[in-house]
Amino acid sequence: MLRLIFVALVSVLCGFTASSQSRMERFFGVAAGMGVGSHSAPSLIDYINTVAQPLPGQQLDEFSSDVEFFVAPEWQMDVRWSLALEYSAMVKSYALAGRSGVSRSEFSYVVHMPTILLHRLVPGEGYRLKFGGGAGYHVGQLEQYFPDVGSRENLTAKGIGIKLEAVGHTMFDESFYGLVGVDLRWDFLGVIRRSDGSEVKERGTNTPPKMSFFSIGLKLGFVIRLL
Repeated sequence: MLRLIFVALVSVLCGFTASSQSRMERFFGVAAGMGVGSHSAPSLIDYINTVAQPLPGQQLDEFSSDVEFFVAPEWQMDVRWSLALEYSAMVKSYALAGRSGVSRSEFSYVVHMPTILLHRLVPGEGYRLKFGGGAGYHVGQLEQYFPDVGSRENLTAKGIGIKLEAVGHTMFDESFYGLVGVDLRWDFLGVIRRSDGSEVKERGTNTPPKMSFFSIGLKLGFVIRLL
């Protein structure tokens, strides 16, 4: 009888340990932070240079810096894989003086980038690495403002975005981690349209510019483990 009770207790303890280990292999957390990067949007830059007509030598370059903010709930499915739904916003603005030296134009845009991400996990003692990527449907919003004539217009472009990234988490305690990562993006946002749906046309060529871009970025942030 005592032997049966001992065997039963051992079985219960082993089951509890296995269940605890299973729970430890899975967690739900939220990452947040900001990043800096460089992106190339040749069609958009050509359009801005054409519309703004900046002074010689002050035309915008194809590559320019940007700032990005992100938040990403993430569920670890098992010890090696996790799934995340990230929302990030890339922000950029320009202020250009016209060739006359008097006129001025301002352009600013935000790209909203919700993305579903699948990661391969490499766990370690006090840290873990993630490698993966995903895709989403992104929306770019461009505002152009010409103060001299009081003209302001909001424009939009939409399309598919693809992201690849490598991220490292450093554990500070059981529920708080530091985050550092690098990523590559390819966004195919399509032609720029006005609020009524009509396409914007570039002067001279009469072709519609696009907001498509390629970017590379570095991001810093934190992860809070909730479960």
